[in-house]
Amino acid sequence: MPTHPRIKAAIIGFGRMGEMYLRQMLRSAQWEVRAICDTDADALAVAANIAPSDTILTADEDDIFNDPQISMVVLSTLADSRKRHLFKAVEHHKHVVTEKPLGSNIEEEYEVMEKIRQNNLMVTVNLPLRTAWYHKVIKEFIATGEIGDLAIVRICHMTPGLAPGEGHWAEGPLFHDCGLHYVDIARWYAQSDFRTWNAQAIRMWDYHEPWWLQAHGTFENGIVFDITQGHVYGQLAKDLTHNGYVDLIGTKGIARMTHDFVTATVELHGVTKTQMIRKPFGDKNLDVLLDLFAHSITQGGLDPSLPKVKDAVIASEYAWKFLEDAARHDMPARGDNKTLEEIWERRNNKRIGYGLLRKKKKFND
Repeated sequence: MPTHPRIKAAIIGFGRMGEMYLRQMLRSAQWEVRAICDTDADALAVAANIAPSDTILTADEDDIFNDPQISMVVLSTLADSRKRHLFKAVEHHKHVVTEKPLGSNIEEEYEVMEKIRQNNLMVTVNLPLRTAWYHKVIKEFIATGEIGDLAIVRICHMTPGLAPGEGHWAEGPLFHDCGLHYVDIARWYAQSDFRTWNAQAIRMWDYHEPWWLQAHGTFENGIVFDITQGHVYGQLAKDLTHNGYVDLIGTKGIARMTHDFVTATVELHGVTKTQMIRKPFGDKNLDVLLDLFAHSITQGGLDPSLPKVKDAVIASEYAWKFLEDAARHDMPARGDNKTLEEIWERRNNKRIGYGLLRKKKKFND
């Protein structure tokens, strides 16, 4: 149990992620959610049904930034407001847990990074793969030398998830919005920056942006990588399925992870040790992120295992670069808008599924 008073926090942006943050913070003894802000009255009505009755619900973000009792804010709005909110947080001396990306373009993200660098505040970004138990186990196994020198990083994440036109427009194309997580974790494993890359993409259902992309190339230290990401995996299949794995291939052994969104399975095949570990998947790992950040605030320094602003900006930048490379190559279109409308209809009527939004609107753009 914590020996310090609960940290007074606020949430700005109460969509799907904002609700996840609130529910996790209410389960923790570390936090007191003092206020929630959203410009959508329906979102605040949802918050009112979950939050304690004395929680301040407001449509004015300045009610939060001007409140001296609030020492930390969660930013779970869209990216087009992220720079403004991060600048205000710094100016009002609030610590921050934020969603990515940190701006609506890479120039804004570098401005945010510089603003934060000049101020003595703690900011972490929700890059949940870095706090996932299975990546920690695998990285520790690699560090023992059991697989020799790491040579190849292979990552795949394909689901029947967010469909084109459903939302997330402010976060950029799908590979930027979601794929940057896999760009980040590949770099985290390699402990190096990207040197060369080649990307291929496809415009599924004749949508104007790619909904699947594969990038491969090299890191500066000679490790090679391939990253595959797309929400294209059986969108109208009778039974939903997915394909997700991480393969770390060394000069002597391997480590890999697969999951079904409920259970993650880690296989370790080293020169002296073979082990299989199955544990709950963990999904967004907000419990780990928030506990580490609460500890950081009380101890006066950002926990070294937490994602840093620079990590998020670099991942964002290379996600954009891979998308730009794919655009220079042939990018075919397969399927049609009629199929996409069928996908929208199915997702609008589903109660359980990957990446379902609270409000399921169609944007045929």
